[in-house]
Amino acid sequence: MPERVVRRMLAFVEFADRGDPDVTWAIRLARQLGAELILFSVIDRPAMVSLIGTHRAAMAERGATLTATLVADAKRILQRLVDAAASNGVVARGHAIVSEEVPEQILKEAIVQQVDLIVIRPSGRQGFLQHLMRSTVEEILSAAPCGVLVAQPK
Repeated sequence: MPERVVRRMLAFVEFADRGDPDVTWAIRLARQLGAELILFSVIDRPAMVSLIGTHRAAMAERGATLTATLVADAKRILQRLVDAAASNGVVARGHAIVSEEVPEQILKEAIVQQVDLIVIRPSGRQGFLQHLMRSTVEEILSAAPCGVLVAQPK
C-alpha cells in the first residue's frame, strides 16, 4: 500500500463571519485522506467583532478580560468542531491565537505543526473583508512550506 502523502493538514477557521464556522468540507477531506486535522483560527479585529456580536453570553463571564473571554469562546467553538470531526472518524484538534498577522500566523502554525497541507476556504463576503482574505490567501500561497488547497467559497 502506498504511503499517505498528507498525514496532517491545517484548516484555517474563520471567525469573522456570523455564526459557527462550517468546516464539514475540511472534515470530509481529512477523512478521505486519512489525515489528522488541525483546526486553526487567528482572532483578529474582524473575528473579535463577530465573536462579541454572536456570543454575548460569553461576555457575561466575570473576572476575564475581553480578549481572554473571546479566546475562551473561540476555543469552545473549535472544540465543537473537533468533536464533529471525531464523530466522523477524523482525529482533530483545535487551536486559536490572537494576532493581527493572520497569514504569518497560519504559516508559522503550519511549520510548527509540520503539516503536509494547508486548506483555506474564503468566505463569500464582500468589500474590505473580501480584500483582506484574498491578500491572506495570496500571501500563504506564495510562502507556504507545504501544499495549499484553496476551496471554493460557500
